[in-house]
Amino acid sequence: MMLYQTPQLRSLSTKLLMLTIAWLLLAMTSIGYTLVLSWKLEGGAAAINDAGSLRMRSYHLALQVSEGAPLAVIHEEEQQFAAILARLKKGDPARPLFLPDNLSVHQQVASIEQSWQHDMLPLLAAAAMQSSSRKMERPDIASFVNRIDRLVKLVEEDNARNTTLLRFFQMALIAMAIIGSFSMMFLLFLLVIRPLNALGEGMLRLRDGNLDARVIVDSNDEFATIATGFNQMAGRLQDLYTTLEQKVADKTRSVEEKNRQLAALYNVTAFLHGSHTLDNMCSGFISRLIELTGADAGSVRLVDFKRGRLELIAQQGLPADMVEHDDCAPIDGCLCGDAVQQPVSVIHRFDQLPHIEEKHCQRAGFASISVFHIRHNQNNVGIFTLYFYQTPKLPPQDQFLLETLGSHLGVAVENQRLAARDQQFAVAEERNLMAQGLHDSIAQSLSFLNLQVQMLEAALADQQTEQAQENLAFIRTGVQECYEDVRELLLNFRTRINKEDFGDAVRTLLERFEKQARVPTQLNLSGNGLALNPQQQLQVIFILQEALSNVRKHAHARRVRVDIHNDADFHMQIRDDGCGFDEALVASRRASHVGLSIMQERAARIHGQISIQAHADGGTEVSLLLPQTERQAA
Repeated sequence: MMLYQTPQLRSLSTKLLMLTIAWLLLAMTSIGYTLVLSWKLEGGAAAINDAGSLRMRSYHLALQVSEGAPLAVIHEEEQQFAAILARLKKGDPARPLFLPDNLSVHQQVASIEQSWQHDMLPLLAAAAMQSSSRKMERPDIASFVNRIDRLVKLVEEDNARNTTLLRFFQMALIAMAIIGSFSMMFLLFLLVIRPLNALGEGMLRLRDGNLDARVIVDSNDEFATIATGFNQMAGRLQDLYTTLEQKVADKTRSVEEKNRQLAALYNVTAFLHGSHTLDNMCSGFISRLIELTGADAGSVRLVDFKRGRLELIAQQGLPADMVEHDDCAPIDGCLCGDAVQQPVSVIHRFDQLPHIEEKHCQRAGFASISVFHIRHNQNNVGIFTLYFYQTPKLPPQDQFLLETLGSHLGVAVENQRLAARDQQFAVAEERNLMAQGLHDSIAQSLSFLNLQVQMLEAALADQQTEQAQENLAFIRTGVQECYEDVRELLLNFRTRINKEDFGDAVRTLLERFEKQARVPTQLNLSGNGLALNPQQQLQVIFILQEALSNVRKHAHARRVRVDIHNDADFHMQIRDDGCGFDEALVASRRASHVGLSIMQERAARIHGQISIQAHADGGTEVSLLLPQTERQAA
């Protein structure tokens, strides 16, 4: 295939430009010469006219002298003659009027001027001085007029030559126009039309399926560049067509490989996002990798840097001896532990390792192992190892896939750990809530019962029957109150709500309160705001339970009113008509009032604001506000 080389001032545009400039210069030169010749002819014609005027004035002067004209008239004629002669000699480009630039013409003019000064003027002066009484004879001016005729003849000869040259240049212009037209047509055919036809024929052959079609490059102009590009395009098409099946097959294999990797990634990721224990998750992970890579065995170990150990979580296909005697448990115990300190995955082929102590995986008959990191946020969580009885063939894309899957496993392991910690925290929190639930009412009741039992023992010892019966009545009442408190706490702990039955849960709670405390209640629900999420609903119910429990135990109320307004903000008010409380006393003993602290903690847990105040006319009001900015859809 021909390659195009950069031309040196031989491009098509340069050729056309140079030809146009040459033709323009030639045409402008010819036109310029015709203009100069026309100008010369016009000036010569004017000179001939003035020279003829000199000849006429010469005869006129002779006639005036012979007829005895006044001297003033003769002198005026002489001045006009001299002025015309001077103008003829000097010329007048504006008219135009000038004599040919010819030596003989200039010599003839000088001869006329000399004859005029030395011959004609004295002759005319002498004739004019003769007596005017008789008629003068005409002066002899024939030789002077002959000089003027000679000048006219020389100018006419020069004009004749210029006329011939003018006709010659006009004919040359006609010939140049004809030749230039044919030359331009030939050059257009040679430089433009023929290359375009060749390119068109090549395109037609290429369109008809002839991929061997090429255009001959016999110049180095722009069409040569296009022809070279066409040849390169045709060659590329031919190469693509020749190797199309191979390229399609390669692309198909590449797509199949990517689909296989994506399917494996999706399969493993979907499995890891399921609900599994840590052992089941790692076992399922390593079994899928063995199926994906064709490994003979595999294991997952999590690293414990504090203890310096690798804990075996899951394995598949390992010999029983390797599992029972886990020499890989210490981090520095084998090749797997060494890989933990490496930044990238490690593939060990035992036949290529330097002479080292034989490892237990070599003794088990494995030819090579591939160790990959399990990472989360660039932190090593553990490793997983694939074992091969023969040398594995893991291409770079599979290694990258395994590293990616290791990162996914690291995220899943960390999620498992976080879930376990959250579960532990939730259990601890529930225990704390239970401890808070078993607050001062039960503790005080038990303390009261303990005191009554001691008093009962003393009364029995002193045989005070009435005191003993009174103590037994107090003990019976205290036990009943403890039973009711425990029953209320158990009912509260069993409360389960969701978005749909929040109102029903509130009504159920109020009905239970009415049965326990025998105090009527009134519920007002209003608003159509965003529903509370489950955590918010649960804490609101617990706050309501605690407020009602305080009413039952301390308020001695006759009626309780609950107002819940769910608009942009969530607002709940619990108002009773009981005995109220001393705010100063409660504030000073806030640490001992566990119920109030519980409500404060639950309100803070959902970023709410709670206030408790006593009214002057009796009763207590508990108000909970959950601002719009702290609410969110569940």
